[in-house]
Amino acid sequence: MGRRVLFIVKEIDGAEPLGALYVAGCLRQAGHEVRFIGTRGVDVLAEVAAWRPHVVAFGATTGLHRYYLGLAHAIKQRFASIVTLFGGPHPTYYPEVIFSPGIDVICQGEGEDAAVELCDALDRGDDHRAIKDLWVKLDGVVYRNGPRPLRRDLDEIPFAPRELLYEYDDLLRRRPLKSFTTNRGCPFPCSYCFNPSLVDHYGSSWKKVRIRSPAKVVEEIVSVQRQGPLDVVGFRESIFVYSKAWLREFGELFRSEVRLPYYCHLRADTLDDEMVELLAWSGCHTVNVGIETASERIANEVLHRNIKMERLKRGVRSLKRAGIVVFADNILGIPGGTLADDLATLALNIELDVDYAAATLCTPYPGTKLADYAVANGYFSGDFESIHESYYTESVLTFSSAREKRRIENLHKVFAVAAALPALLPVWKRLLDLPPNDFFYAVFRSWYLVAHFTDVMPRRMDLEHAIEGMQSIFGVFRGSDENQFTAPAPRPLPVVDAETLGESACKSDGALVSLRRNKREREVSDVR
Repeated sequence: MGRRVLFIVKEIDGAEPLGALYVAGCLRQAGHEVRFIGTRGVDVLAEVAAWRPHVVAFGATTGLHRYYLGLAHAIKQRFASIVTLFGGPHPTYYPEVIFSPGIDVICQGEGEDAAVELCDALDRGDDHRAIKDLWVKLDGVVYRNGPRPLRRDLDEIPFAPRELLYEYDDLLRRRPLKSFTTNRGCPFPCSYCFNPSLVDHYGSSWKKVRIRSPAKVVEEIVSVQRQGPLDVVGFRESIFVYSKAWLREFGELFRSEVRLPYYCHLRADTLDDEMVELLAWSGCHTVNVGIETASERIANEVLHRNIKMERLKRGVRSLKRAGIVVFADNILGIPGGTLADDLATLALNIELDVDYAAATLCTPYPGTKLADYAVANGYFSGDFESIHESYYTESVLTFSSAREKRRIENLHKVFAVAAALPALLPVWKRLLDLPPNDFFYAVFRSWYLVAHFTDVMPRRMDLEHAIEGMQSIFGVFRGSDENQFTAPAPRPLPVVDAETLGESACKSDGALVSLRRNKREREVSDVR
């Protein structure tokens, strides 16, 4: 029969939720029915009542998790039979979120196989407490499971079913920039990144990068081209390519079958001239590289980048010579750093003549080595609930003074403009002492929008998208989000390692009988 699974995505009109889409593709392949909805202009509780899903799924980042916890709790209060599933970065690195009253199951790491196994078990009425990668709350007890082996062959995973997004809002189909991935895993130990945390979960196997075949990657892109406009291909993995042989094979197929510019992420210090030439030849228009900080000490001692700054500089200059647009990532307000360090990072971006100097505020996400360092050295309280939805607003770290914090946060908002127009740098420096204000935010948003559409990922913009983009500069969006519910206080429960449960234990405590009874009740549920 299959379960009905509803994915709820706040900001669904932003970046495509690729992780959730790949999970949805596997669920559909296994015979389950899947839908996606956004939250702006949508009465989520009414949508749940109308479709009557058996499972409601959320993919949560830290900060945004509070919104989803409130919404999940509201759903559970009204529709008690629904199973709420929490996946994404936040539960992966902070599985204790299972103690929130609105959450039944959390998934750590990759969710495709765990979600299918969960829904299959629910459909049969079987015990679902001992599914790898899941923590399951049932009858006042949390059952904790370890990791499952990683899928080695990514080509077996169905393509992301983007038509589920388009069924919800056709404007998403008409967006000319769409995202793809070519691999999973990362061998680098950067302390601010999620990858080392996944090494903690899966072991060293996460460092062994799993790579999709060029043929499958191109086949997926072509299938998306057939569904609607596509001007730019965005590759979203941590590092796009590790092998020149793979890039040559990919380039041949991409040039003959897709023939579009693409955007990707790479470490500049790993690039040589031959790799850069292959990138340019294959259709690479823009490379996102992490400069992060001009301080080699901070880069290696705090951020664990294992990097030589001279090699990074050579890589960026090689990209520039090849005519590839350089989108540089930078982190401001790093523990142990100062405003002077951040101004030096700005100067390095100017020296390298990057095309867009992006900046984020250093954020100690749970499960990262950076968070451990910040707590141990007194830069962060350890209160992850204080982290904002976005690392573009304000910092949760402790600085040498309130003035230092204010100046760094203000520098963050004007960083990209200051790098593009260095002649105005003396003016910006004078303005750093101002209180945070809407002018700084407007500068930040407008420069980001203009640079992305004209330089970083140039693409056509119809009138509807143009109006939407201009309104977003001032924080105006299509429809308001009325689905605002207070996240409930967590309720700690006893935690049991599910691997200690034998088949006899699962049956003898009545859980299996209860689950099957609940399944029958769901079929005639009085969802109101």
